[in-house]
Amino acid sequence: MSTEYSPAEAAAIDAADAKYVMRPWPNPAGEPVIVASAKGCTITDVHGKEYLDFTAGYFVNNAGHCHPRIADAATKQMHKVLQMSGKHGTVPAVRLAERLVNLLPKSVNKAFFSTGGSEATEFAMKLARQATKKKDIAYLENAYHGLTLGALETCASEKYRETAGKPLSDDTFSIPNAYCYRCKFGPHAECNVQCLDGVEAKLDSRPNTSALIAEAIQAVGGLAPPAKWWAKLDQIRKSRGMLLIIDEIQTGLGRTGKMFAVEHYGLEPEIITAGKGLSGGVGSLGATIAGDQLLGKFFGGTTPTSGGNAVSAAAGLELIDILVDEKLVENSAKMGAYFTEAAWALKDPWIGDVRFTGLLGGIELVSNRDTREVLDKKLVSAIKDSLHQQGMLITVSGLYGNVLRLQPPLSVTSADIDRLIAALQKTLAAVRKGV
Repeated sequence: MSTEYSPAEAAAIDAADAKYVMRPWPNPAGEPVIVASAKGCTITDVHGKEYLDFTAGYFVNNAGHCHPRIADAATKQMHKVLQMSGKHGTVPAVRLAERLVNLLPKSVNKAFFSTGGSEATEFAMKLARQATKKKDIAYLENAYHGLTLGALETCASEKYRETAGKPLSDDTFSIPNAYCYRCKFGPHAECNVQCLDGVEAKLDSRPNTSALIAEAIQAVGGLAPPAKWWAKLDQIRKSRGMLLIIDEIQTGLGRTGKMFAVEHYGLEPEIITAGKGLSGGVGSLGATIAGDQLLGKFFGGTTPTSGGNAVSAAAGLELIDILVDEKLVENSAKMGAYFTEAAWALKDPWIGDVRFTGLLGGIELVSNRDTREVLDKKLVSAIKDSLHQQGMLITVSGLYGNVLRLQPPLSVTSADIDRLIAALQKTLAAVRKGV
């Protein structure tokens, strides 16, 4: 371990962070990590401690941290054009829009760039409401589409919704998602997607519904519905003239072992949102992508000042090339399968479910595998803290806060995963022994 900062300098940086930087959440043990350098799947903090980053910089660096080709593309663009208003355009933004449209279903053909995922969600909602002249929007249980005030209205978490500081509107409402591990209707083999029973009646009671917004596979907890579930829900919404907004902010750009998660189900949404890794980790970039049939009289009001930043767009274009050239989408699928096998091989009594679609997913922890009782949050926190001490950066998510969320860069290797699994095996045994 090495760093350019002396112990005194590192301590001063930590102190300055505590004094001057706002973080609107409580910090778990050992956090925040102040990163001095990063490469591939490894980050190094100001004290010289190395971590394997199984968050990919919070689900952004799909090609790995500081990929040299992305850095070069951004640097070259910085000497040409930095930023123009969305009223005009830049060559990288035009080319990135073209590339995205050609990678996505034929139901969409124009991209609008913003500065992040929440903004992309809000523009998608605006577009759906204007196009249909209906105000209501349905979202799935366990949904997450951003934390700005508008996006919060399609967030299932009451804890997040309460951050608005006021009651949110009643223009949005939830419908059931497929949580197959905890299905109350019986074993998967007997699935007739009964979890969708009642959805048609609920939608019929809300005739002013313009759209359904959903991730094809939910990033919070890694919930991947069976194909027949999506087929039925898609038919239900089409028969009622509802638009489908698919959120690819976290699931896109190779994360699920496909370039975009819609490919797993053959969905053809009218609107798609993108963000997170879209900029290759350079700046912040979001996109709302839709079909011409919705755009006739659409009026967004304005464009985000930094939307479609030329440097971010150039980096995003290079990212897509890297995903193809280095076969990182294929590696995502391969390493997701490897992760699944390695986690199950531990045969740990607290591992209730392991679910990965590509490198989207995680490990659900339970105190009893037969009853599927959720592992106590204090124990989950102790597990996360122990992994952190061993140099493994992860997050915890899921409907019950008991899923170890594991979304490393798509360049992750089996050796990296083996290190995480070895640390997890040690940690689970130690925490259980201390109960």
